[in-house]
Amino acid sequence: MKIMRSSFSALLTLTAAVALTSLSATQIVTADGGDSNKIPKVAGTLQTTPPPVGAEVLFDGTEASLDKWEPGNKDSKVWPIKNGIWVDTATDLFTKKSYGSCQIHLEWRVPANREVNGQSGGNSGVIFMPKKGWYEVQILESHSNPGTYADGIAGSIYQHSAPKVNPSLPKGEWQSYDITFTAPKFGEKGEVLAKPKFTVIYNGVAVQENFELSGTTLRRGSKLSAHPAKQPIMLQWHKDPIEFRNIWIKDLEK
Repeated sequence: MKIMRSSFSALLTLTAAVALTSLSATQIVTADGGDSNKIPKVAGTLQTTPPPVGAEVLFDGTEASLDKWEPGNKDSKVWPIKNGIWVDTATDLFTKKSYGSCQIHLEWRVPANREVNGQSGGNSGVIFMPKKGWYEVQILESHSNPGTYADGIAGSIYQHSAPKVNPSLPKGEWQSYDITFTAPKFGEKGEVLAKPKFTVIYNGVAVQENFELSGTTLRRGSKLSAHPAKQPIMLQWHKDPIEFRNIWIKDLEK
């Protein structure tokens, strides 16, 4: 399999060019999602990308950044901070501000002591259009995981597109996502004018490149339906204490 190196600086709208790795590979997805163990493993490198000009910091390790978020469960609180790290606990979180097309960077890790098996033990997700739509980039411990469905591992567009390759790092190590999301467009009668698209750079590797979604990631085989053009970004609570740091977003709407 040929490895191609290219600059995605324009795509990522970063202030400096970042050399990233991309592999051309057949999507390993079947009716049941496919076998994650068939996805080639490659070396990945954490990208601690600082926010570029025009980006909004959503979490920088300080209490002040918590004001950008609200809990999905009104009886819960925004996740606690421990030594500048955000610990996923007790509830989904939503940005107070709504977004359409955007670029988001975040760094996450699964605690080293977690017991992981398939979808259990190290699971979360970054969800776009969560109120109506629901388009998820999966977070999952996928380095030493015994196995799960291919379109359910880290870097996948959940239940729709497996990552081309698997650049996951071990538990206890920080990992990075640079996600470019292009929001869908709908006509006055609800017709689809443009499908939602994702490019995902995972630990410096392009695992999704302009993938077009045909429906919600809540289920396979779904169809798109009209929804508001801008909605909050959601970080998912999946009963696992995933840790986060360095989250920023850049609005790409013109």
